[in-house]
Amino acid sequence: MVQLYWHTIRHLRPRQIYHQIRRNLLPLKLVTALGDKPDPQKFDLIPWIGRQKSFLGNGRFSFLNKEYDLGWPINWETSGCSHLWQYNLHYFNYLHQADIDRSEGLALIRSWIEGHPVQNGGVGWEPYPVSLRIVNWIKFLSGDVSPPDDIINSLLSQAINLENMVEYHLLGNHLWANAKTLCFAGAFLGKESLERLGRKIVLQELSAQFLPDGGHFELSPMYHSILLEDILDLSNLYQAISKPSNVEILSPLQKAAEKAMAWLAGMVDEEGKIPLLNDSVYGVASSWAELRSYAERLGVNPCFDCISEVEMGGWLKRNYSGYWVVRKEPLRLIFDTAPLGPDYLPGHGHCDMLAVLLDFEGQNILPDTGVFEYEEGENRRYVRGTSAHNTVVLDDLEQAELWKSFRVGRRGHPQGFKAEGQDLQCSHNGFSIWQKGLFHERTVSLMDNGVELKDHVKGPGTHNFKAFFHFAPGVHIKEEAGGYRVNRRLFLEPWGAETQLKESQYYPEFGVIQDRPCLVLSGRFSGSAVFGLRCTYSS
Repeated sequence: MVQLYWHTIRHLRPRQIYHQIRRNLLPLKLVTALGDKPDPQKFDLIPWIGRQKSFLGNGRFSFLNKEYDLGWPINWETSGCSHLWQYNLHYFNYLHQADIDRSEGLALIRSWIEGHPVQNGGVGWEPYPVSLRIVNWIKFLSGDVSPPDDIINSLLSQAINLENMVEYHLLGNHLWANAKTLCFAGAFLGKESLERLGRKIVLQELSAQFLPDGGHFELSPMYHSILLEDILDLSNLYQAISKPSNVEILSPLQKAAEKAMAWLAGMVDEEGKIPLLNDSVYGVASSWAELRSYAERLGVNPCFDCISEVEMGGWLKRNYSGYWVVRKEPLRLIFDTAPLGPDYLPGHGHCDMLAVLLDFEGQNILPDTGVFEYEEGENRRYVRGTSAHNTVVLDDLEQAELWKSFRVGRRGHPQGFKAEGQDLQCSHNGFSIWQKGLFHERTVSLMDNGVELKDHVKGPGTHNFKAFFHFAPGVHIKEEAGGYRVNRRLFLEPWGAETQLKESQYYPEFGVIQDRPCLVLSGRFSGSAVFGLRCTYSS
């Protein structure tokens, strides 16, 4: 256990370690004093993105595909729900669902103020839900000439407490959410010190969290979409409160948004859906269509020149932060040569190195797995593990040492990527954390009428291998001589291994489980082995 802790902690940034120790030695105390009276500012925001219906009326809420009746007055300190469900309750996204009017929204806000005071603490006073709630309240009140004093005082209390508990111990998307909120709270409440702190962190984190090609460094398309919307919200805010000094933040925000838009445009499928890589599901982040429309209202256009596209033999290839997207009608494939995530923040990463995702004629054929929940348990362990992804497992080992819901000890990294001719090739050393010299290399060969995956595994001694190919629910697979027919026109030809058609689970949304077909290639080798899958289509 000591070694596990060491291999987890040694990758953290000094800042994270310092603030983890400080939080443990000096537990945060929520403050009740408000200080100087706030000076609420009125500004007209460009219409933002609305939210799905989650408040069903009369104290009933539905999040993560689970509905609970919390009564009226609402029991804001409810137990028996998952931590993430409670987070969603306290976000107040439902203030922006289509059927909420002003009086109902104010009643919900006042119910929270009365039923979940700062003295009680609890989930609703953790910094991340505080961050999302403040922004949602401010958006809801932003057009008011004179917002209600009781709500303004509550906003100030929440903002002051957030300033005292910025999540430097986590960094990543949590720190970003804190910073965005401090910008909104400072601007709306007339508190320049809050806005200055938020602006400072935002400018630092734009370069720290967004990669040169525009991708978010945690490598989750869902979180990328969430943070892209945050950038657009901040652009909206600073356009609305136009001051000469805002140029210093508006310009980098716009450039980041342009790149992030281009990154997402290249990753979504023909229907505009994100690939479910790492911690990603449908129904949480705003859709590509909603983000694109919002960006257009703000005058932001994708910077497609920021990501170079290479044409080889009729195939178009682009690298999105280690996700290689290759396409040639009617096929589209994503080859994952990206790492688990930032070494100091791998919590939303999965063991999916060298996985492939395949679309044919606009339909998902080999998607990723998604996420059922964030709570520790069998489902969480499975979706993070190697066998849940379209890649190879050796001796039932993982590509990284996973523990708890978000922790990672020892971990492998991709290495030796090459793009030569019609081949994309990459390997990783994840299995060598368990046994020295154990490696997996995958080559994706682009053909005129399909693609071929060639897997090369090697290691001292004798080992077992399994290659998993998880199909989308509803995909029709029929075994034929020499392989498997998929949806009539696509033919899969395994070679160099035994094959078995099984079932696996698919989690497209939080709380949703669907069965799906899974093709498993397996075998045993001494020293090394080569096997693969050829995917071709008929005209």
